Amino acid sequence: MKNYKILRIIVAIFMAIIVGLSATYGNIFPAILAILIAAMVSYIYKKTTTELLEDERITKVSEKASRIAIVVFSITIALIGMFLIILKSVYSDYTQAGFTLSYSSVALLALYYIFYGYYNKKYGS
Repeated sequence: MKNYKILRIIVAIFMAIIVGLSATYGNIFPAILAILIAAMVSYIYKKTTTELLEDERITKVSEKASRIAIVVFSITIALIGMFLIILKSVYSDYTQAGFTLSYSSVALLALYYIFYGYYNKKYGS
């Protein structure tokens, strides 16, 4: 686990440097390439290592954190979208952004329920 943490830190530093330089010079190709290389290095290390990278506690904490993040994010963007739509007489330029946020919230919740149904059928009742 310790080696994997060190590798993740090195990969994050590498990506930050390349993405920063890419943004400075106005070229997106090195940033995309750095992200792909970092993902490949992490994936290859995870597949080839024999050390324990995850246990049941880490998986359970990750599941709970993901669920709460989705709930909080979807409620937040739905409320912001609703307020932008309601205030269209005052902020008419932001009405389209309000609809986009509202539809994004609906799409996120629809995806959640699709995957929930899939995994419930696969693992559950």
